[in-house]
Amino acid sequence: MENLFEAQITLLVCDQQIKRVRAPNNELLEDDVVRHFGNLVKLINGIKNVTRLRFNADTLEVLSLCCESMPVFNNLKFLYIKSDKSRGWQATPFLLRNCPHLEYLIIEGLVHHLTDKCGDACDCIYRKDKGRSLRSCPVNVIVILAFRGTMKEMNMIEHFLDYFPCLKNIKIFIEKNGDPELRSDPEVWESVVGMIEEFNEMYSCDVQLLMK
Repeated sequence: MENLFEAQITLLVCDQQIKRVRAPNNELLEDDVVRHFGNLVKLINGIKNVTRLRFNADTLEVLSLCCESMPVFNNLKFLYIKSDKSRGWQATPFLLRNCPHLEYLIIEGLVHHLTDKCGDACDCIYRKDKGRSLRSCPVNVIVILAFRGTMKEMNMIEHFLDYFPCLKNIKIFIEKNGDPELRSDPEVWESVVGMIEEFNEMYSCDVQLLMK
């Protein structure tokens, strides 16, 4: 797999398996289903030369089992991650720190399950090393899909603006059939547009709100 140009890993994991992934102890039984995820380390190391990489929400959380052995993706330019409110971002800080040449970061859904290990990459939980993984990442374009216009999402966007050092453009896409409140409530819409205007005044990065 050393010659792969692009890879997409889509795991399907049930809630019970995710519960075991989040368990504080690492002494997993031999017949525990989580043991099978050990092969993910080999798979991730096998695709470390790709330039384009996609992970779904389940894969992103399961990757937390192999954060310490995460390879450096020296060729990676394009990273796509999908989020879900029931799945965590524990692996995201490690991914961002191990992509020294990343240019494009595409995130489908900013809302994710909160853990004490995601605060390095997001604004959900306060940590002393807040934003550390972002500071070392050279990404210059972020695309946000499935935007709903919540304050939590706006805080995340501001967090990215504060800590990504090379960020030049953020494109925020609203789904045509997405959150009806954002599309129909003038107050919500005006609040979001107002914050984006403030971002453009405060930061050198160009922040765009678009319809998909």
